Amino acid sequence: MKVGIFHLIRLLGLGLATAAIAMTSTSASAAPVGASRQIASCRAQGEFAICDAAGNARHQPVTIVVHVRATPRQSVSVAWDITCSKGLGAGGSSGQFHSGTPVNRKLHHPYAHPDSCIVSADAQLASGGNLRVWLSYTS
Repeated sequence: MKVGIFHLIRLLGLGLATAAIAMTSTSASAAPVGASRQIASCRAQGEFAICDAAGNARHQPVTIVVHVRATPRQSVSVAWDITCSKGLGAGGSSGQFHSGTPVNRKLHHPYAHPDSCIVSADAQLASGGNLRVWLSYTS
């Protein structure tokens, strides 16, 4: 059977794409216990920039952290809210604080080992600049 060069290139590309998808899905589900996973992130810029990051911490989150970076470094206002489920129950916690950047603050949630948590955090700059907020968790 005679196969053209373009057909071979197409088949090779499909094979590489399939392998990349398989490797990505395997590595995401096989993350080591205790490895940090990003939940959500946002970016904003300008005078008194504000952004809100929100997402799900699945797989029994133990530690949930809000991270804030600003350029230039400056004071930020941060507010957060967490709702966690465990079995048939649910509980929540929220709070706010002011801090200089960079921020890497552990957020308290209502259960020692919840099944999952919905997390949101927003930050606002004290003056102008670039703002980045992200949430992460470890299982």
